[in-house]
Amino acid sequence: MASAPTGLATPPGRLGLSRDGQLLFAARSVRMFGYGAVAVILVLYLARVGLDGAAIGLVLSLTLLGDTIVSLWLTTHADRLGRRRILIVGAALMTGAGIVFAATDQFLLLLIAATIGVISPSGNEVGPFLAVEQASLSETIEGRRRTSVFAWYNLAGSIATAFGALAAGVTVGALRAAASASSTSTAVSSAAVSSTTPAASGRQAFAIW
Repeated sequence: MASAPTGLATPPGRLGLSRDGQLLFAARSVRMFGYGAVAVILVLYLARVGLDGAAIGLVLSLTLLGDTIVSLWLTTHADRLGRRRILIVGAALMTGAGIVFAATDQFLLLLIAATIGVISPSGNEVGPFLAVEQASLSETIEGRRRTSVFAWYNLAGSIATAFGALAAGVTVGALRAAASASSTSTAVSSAAVSSTTPAASGRQAFAIW
């Protein structure tokens, strides 16, 4: 019986990943979904909290600079400190930055979170994750299957990024439509009240007279 062909046509479920490999795939997919969403809403959010163009540009610049410095340090120390620990530290920094951005609109705090937090304003992979995950993934699979597995690994990240951007875009559009409908309803109600008030006042004045 001929053996099943290998390569990109092999579905992910048949790649023979270990539990660690599956966790690496899942972690990349979830992370890239978040990066895709952040790429859509970050600038909108910063403008919403009152930052001007120069302040937003500074936040984005320090985000990229901080990501570079943090990534360089963490990845060069990953083998000594432990890859699992480095991934946990990177995830903690990313989570902490998200909490700060959601909890405050203070420019200084946002600037600090953007600098040391592992977030992606562009939707691309940042932080120590890619280098550490690829090094770890290569140790969980046989050499002859690495090309195929890495192809699926990258594809999973790209698809997750696209869906994250789509989800954020649809959500922002829905919220804006709801806000616009609410504003229109309020304006119509106010106009109705204004149009009836003079008539009511006139009837009251006529009755008194």
